[in-house]
Amino acid sequence: MKKSHKILFVIFNIVYFFVDYILVTYLPNPLMFGWLTLHCAILLFMPIIAAAVWGIYFNAFFKTQKQVP
Repeated sequence: MKKSHKILFVIFNIVYFFVDYILVTYLPNPLMFGWLTLHCAILLFMPIIAAAVWGIYFNAFFKTQKQVP
């Protein structure tokens, strides 16, 4: 794997956890679609994006490992 991909993955995780645990508490909490609050929407949909990024990263990482079957 390229070092730039590893650095981007680390930066993505820092931003993700900053938004997920710190920024969400300071955002206003309006209703979306008449029933879903903004905080709940962020906490509901951000892990889906993170899981996709983590899956791509770990698939690329394990392709570089020779001893893993």
